[in-house]
Amino acid sequence: MAFWKCAWITMGSAAAGYLFTRSIYDEKYSFTELLKSYKNENNTPFLTSIHSKSLYENGLTLAELRPANSIDFDNQISTTYFDRLPREKWVKNWDEREPINLIENGTNLNEDQKQEMLAKFTPKATRNIFLIRHGQYQMDSKPKILTPLGREQATLLGKRLAESKFKFDKLTMSTMPRAMETAELILAELPPIPSTTDTILEEGAPYPPEPPNAFSAKYKYFSEGSRIEAAFRKYIHRASVKQTKNSFEIIVCHANVIRYFVCRALQFPPEGWLRMSLGNCSITWIIITPSGHVHLRLLGDIGHLPSDKVSFS
Repeated sequence: MAFWKCAWITMGSAAAGYLFTRSIYDEKYSFTELLKSYKNENNTPFLTSIHSKSLYENGLTLAELRPANSIDFDNQISTTYFDRLPREKWVKNWDEREPINLIENGTNLNEDQKQEMLAKFTPKATRNIFLIRHGQYQMDSKPKILTPLGREQATLLGKRLAESKFKFDKLTMSTMPRAMETAELILAELPPIPSTTDTILEEGAPYPPEPPNAFSAKYKYFSEGSRIEAAFRKYIHRASVKQTKNSFEIIVCHANVIRYFVCRALQFPPEGWLRMSLGNCSITWIIITPSGHVHLRLLGDIGHLPSDKVSFS
């Protein structure tokens, strides 16, 4: 039967909820037929612990069962799968700028003095960081410069940023030619803003990925990873206490750098960076509040590009 091709997703018997696939749910296959024909390693019907009587004995479909039992159903899925996932609490002082940690000799202050110092060291502004991947480039040329399509992508991106009505404060670019070309084409569409280059933003191998991949030799992660981590610490953090207005900053760099920044900013495992894919001239928008909370507003947005102008090289 056709539904067998997608019915069994191997995530372990605990991940019961994820075995209710689209074929079963949308096409209303009965679990009676399905469960009777499948046995687990103990030779017992699979999933019989979740509403087994309704699903297995009465032959109900998931579509018929779930509306009447959604809360109980979701709770059972949670206890059998989601609660077994690793959970990490948010590290408040992730950028070493938590106000309480900036107070010198804080242990010698009374409560009023401590509150006064906390107010002094608490940021007031929000940072909006727009991470831009460069346009499509000629991979076999030296230096690797933009293709005609890449230049067109960059111009369209510049127009999109100009239409956003944000008052951008500055633009920082990688020193690699494809990033500098992209930045120059963006700047041509924006009102004049300060711009600068930084070698620390150049492309590289940020962290050994998981699952393993032959993306780069191990020594490259060793030699380039610390540089990209240093770039993260330099550019991704909450606002300074001296900053009084919300800021809008553009950083034009590379896919590996951006993906690593996203993982680190959201406190996701950094080894997951290669699981994401970013299009050329895409927008990734990170918001950092005064409290140090991080929000990912956009990830790899290419809505400003017509479908025939999209590329991922």
